[in-house]
Amino acid sequence: MTPTPLLSLRNLSRRYQPGGPAAVQDLSFDLAPAEILALIGPSGCGKTTTLRMIAGFEEPDSGRVLVEGADATRIPAEKRGIGMVFQDYALFPHMTVAQNVLFGARQKDAASLSRHLSLVDLQGFGDRYPDHLSGGQQQRVALARSFAAQPRLILLDEPFSNLDAALRSAARREIRRLLKATGIGVVFVTHDQEEALSFADRVAVMRDGRLLQIGPAAEVYDRPADAFVAGFLGRTNLLEGVADGAECATPLGRVPLAQRASGPVRISLRPESLTISLAARDADAVGRITGVEFKGHDMTYWVDCGGTDIQVDAMHGPRLPEGASVMLHVTGSGMPLAPQD
Repeated sequence: MTPTPLLSLRNLSRRYQPGGPAAVQDLSFDLAPAEILALIGPSGCGKTTTLRMIAGFEEPDSGRVLVEGADATRIPAEKRGIGMVFQDYALFPHMTVAQNVLFGARQKDAASLSRHLSLVDLQGFGDRYPDHLSGGQQQRVALARSFAAQPRLILLDEPFSNLDAALRSAARREIRRLLKATGIGVVFVTHDQEEALSFADRVAVMRDGRLLQIGPAAEVYDRPADAFVAGFLGRTNLLEGVADGAECATPLGRVPLAQRASGPVRISLRPESLTISLAARDADAVGRITGVEFKGHDMTYWVDCGGTDIQVDAMHGPRLPEGASVMLHVTGSGMPLAPQD
């Protein structure tokens, strides 16, 4: 028997002005217990509106919000059993860490406080005030406060945007560990592709209020539904070609396909799915390097292949000069893309 989803959205729609564009349109998905789902998309795509409707801060024009199978669409936010960690953490500046954590907690005793401070590795910080904490520490206080309320679900709004770039990776790992340890389901909003892919179990890509694709993070990255999803989740090469089943004839030669296709097709081929080497003879070359970007851990080459610009990520080997004639070798597979409206 399939377990009841922790959260279900059913045909959720929201317009801010009658006759105006839909902020969210006919949105449906399920969230499993203890699952982490990322809502990702460009500004104005509807992800924050979706989060606010789940939380109960806004009501949909149509559709339903179900929490553990029960209709919560018209239930006030404070009665939904849903925690929210805001982008700015929303800590009370006049309260200590301890007072912030216990605000709204079901159990307000010293043992509960100690347990939740230990969970976020802030033992001994109870008497401090928020302005004496780093951004990462404030974030953990906000999480501890949310955990203390014993919610069934936590919503995170751009949870890492206020952290320095150097802290984000470590914070993602630590917060993911904490969330998995508690077994609480999570929906979080981000515009950062790397953040979504590394933090979430599944990724939902939105555009213009609609859900374009949802699935495991690696699957959505490797098998994007269309050119927008492919480009939004990371750099890619969009190649026109003719498919004949398991392969596609392209300007780079024959490319294996991750999904069978036939006839004229556009495919997504990630830069890491190619290798580059100097051509022994000009006759062997498929292109010429027009740009090189050194990024420390790897390099990106831009290669002109008969008028088609190709990006290639190279992890090792000597740096190849601009203007060099090169050969490209396909080591991964391309994904046929659905036509876009």
